[in-house]
Amino acid sequence: MAILTLDRLSTDVVKTFDLLSRKLQVASVRGIPVRIDGRWLIVFALSVVVVALNFMRGTTTTRLVRVDEMAAWAIGIFTTFILFLSIFGHELAHALVARAEGIEIEEIMLHPFGGLARLRHEPDEPAAEFRIAIAGPASNFLFALLAFGAMSVAAIGRFYVAAAVFFIIGWWNLLIAVFNLLPGYPLDGGRLLRAFLWQRTGHLHEATRTACLAGQLIAAVLVIFGLYFYLRFGDPFMGLWAILVGLFLWDAARAVLRGRLNAQTVADVMRPPLAIGPDLSISQFVDQVLPFHRQTIFPVARGGSLYGMLVLEDLKGLPRESWPRTRVREAMRPVEEKLFIEASAPLWRAAEIMRRNGIGALAVIDADGHLVGFLDHTQRRKPD
Repeated sequence: MAILTLDRLSTDVVKTFDLLSRKLQVASVRGIPVRIDGRWLIVFALSVVVVALNFMRGTTTTRLVRVDEMAAWAIGIFTTFILFLSIFGHELAHALVARAEGIEIEEIMLHPFGGLARLRHEPDEPAAEFRIAIAGPASNFLFALLAFGAMSVAAIGRFYVAAAVFFIIGWWNLLIAVFNLLPGYPLDGGRLLRAFLWQRTGHLHEATRTACLAGQLIAAVLVIFGLYFYLRFGDPFMGLWAILVGLFLWDAARAVLRGRLNAQTVADVMRPPLAIGPDLSISQFVDQVLPFHRQTIFPVARGGSLYGMLVLEDLKGLPRESWPRTRVREAMRPVEEKLFIEASAPLWRAAEIMRRNGIGALAVIDADGHLVGFLDHTQRRKPD
């Protein structure tokens, strides 16, 4: 009987851990799925306990008020819910600005250490990166301002419990905003640093690497601070929390660095080239090729040798009556280094070249210089 009871207990424990490791969709906002990591429930519960104990014991934060147990638990649940709603608002701000920049949003994920707005691909320029990154902390500064304003109104009306709740909400939103502005990836401040370095140097890869290294430095400082806080003040909650956040940031920055080092190559995502001959007339191209292939850029090649790139935008200035006697080689952009890349090159390098070459596409060549593929800005990653 004892064995059966232990087996059942073991099964229940396994089921509980399985539940906590799942991603649960809880809402959809403007077509964006909102999911929570199951472990988020643990952090939510801990926050409720901490806030409730503050109101029951009348600590420094709530020294003007002390409520009974039932009221304290209700306040703990309400305050924690608003705090996590603020984190959601932070990520939603990122998502809405990213969508305004033309980037699709895969999901908003709330996890034990905050949240994440998962973008389908990275921004195309530093300015867009900056706008997306700053939106999150800006929203928290706004929430803090509103909360402190509500606190002042409540204090004037002598609603001291409400004033204490708004103080906690405002203070934590202020902390979230300031913490996220620390200049280390994956924090928003790290993305701002990356945008600055990207704008200054023109190299996204190196900017990401520097921002990730800064993030690891900040993570190490947080771990050391957590240990010091625990040993000096004997506060296991704040000390352990700082250590866990530091470890999380370290791992996230390391994952980004590792992903960059092991990035996909151009060969992983390129498609077969649809090459046109240099001696084809523009009228033949428009009548015989263009109706069957919805591309705006075509590599020009003969016998596997790349001659250049024909860009439809360039044909707008060509009079229609001259199309029959104008050859593709006369209208194409002559081959130059910024128009092609080797198949073995990392994908991030191709993305950088496409951002700078003015057409957002590349011809792909092999080690012998033969045309083997085509890549444009829509090919961000290998299809699932």
